[in-house]
Amino acid sequence: MSIYKLYINFIKDAVSSLLVFIGDFMEVAWGWEIALALFFGGLGGGAFIIAVVTSILTSERYKEIIKFGNYIGVVSAILCIIFFALDAGRPERAMFLYSNLPTSMISVGTTILSTIIPLGIIYVSYHPPEALPFAEIIKKWFFWTRSTKLRRLIEIILFFIACGLVGYTSFVLGVIRAKPFWHTPLLVLVFFSSGISTGLMAIGFLSSFLYPIVKEGAPKKIIIEILHKLDTADAYMLTIELGAIISYVFGTYYGIPIVAPRNPAATASAAALLYGELSLIFWLLVITIGLVIPLMGCILLAWMGRTIRFVKWYPIVIAILALCVLIGGIFMRYSIVIAGQLI
Repeated sequence: MSIYKLYINFIKDAVSSLLVFIGDFMEVAWGWEIALALFFGGLGGGAFIIAVVTSILTSERYKEIIKFGNYIGVVSAILCIIFFALDAGRPERAMFLYSNLPTSMISVGTTILSTIIPLGIIYVSYHPPEALPFAEIIKKWFFWTRSTKLRRLIEIILFFIACGLVGYTSFVLGVIRAKPFWHTPLLVLVFFSSGISTGLMAIGFLSSFLYPIVKEGAPKKIIIEILHKLDTADAYMLTIELGAIISYVFGTYYGIPIVAPRNPAATASAAALLYGELSLIFWLLVITIGLVIPLMGCILLAWMGRTIRFVKWYPIVIAILALCVLIGGIFMRYSIVIAGQLI
């Protein structure tokens, strides 16, 4: 094939990807609303998991991780249920999302969200924003904040519900047997690892803004240590996610039995990601910007980010990498949701 034909094909794929991106390529039942609902569900659940695990393992040593994980978890869970309601077409009729329990996965997800939001708000009361003028009043009047045993019980319950929320974001697709591209256990690993990864980087993004605010000395060292813990953990999660999504897409495309049985519709959906209408979004926004660049950045930071020469750049680099991971997480879900509906 000549260079000219390759160039023309690239332009065609780029235009097709742009049309899919702006939503004019074709009518699909699930679009941006569902993709964003799945993203915020995974992000919120992942942030809660990180906050709880950090609290159990380190107590109050890294309380900034716990606080930001709580805040992100609550806000993301609320945004998740809002986007599910928007997809339903009538946000004011959000209560109807509960009407098909337990047969509808949307209703199951709404129930999980309705449980995790108030529980998350209760957990937030253990670490209210210190800038609030009534932060001390919250600690004084909310009696449960003085009970360590009750806090541990809340954390355990919250952990399992958060795991259910992150897992649900893949189950809601996987149970639809009419869409074979989604019907594989690897999708659970892709979405779960992405939920933890985006949670880590969202916490890292907020934590990076603390560095120029806190005083010199020990407080700054703590912030750098927090950022180091987050980027090291995310390097592992990005590696798992990258391996999972490559295995998922190529395994579905070639019909590898351990991934998914060969199915023409699933193969066509995978082809749309690999070299078709969604290829530009998949390779550029998901793989390159969302996974490869952040993974390389996290490895670089873990290796030499805390050296005297580079430490002042640590928060800025983390913030940039966090934005890449979050953008990649959004488009990963969007491309998978759309690809599964193209056939």
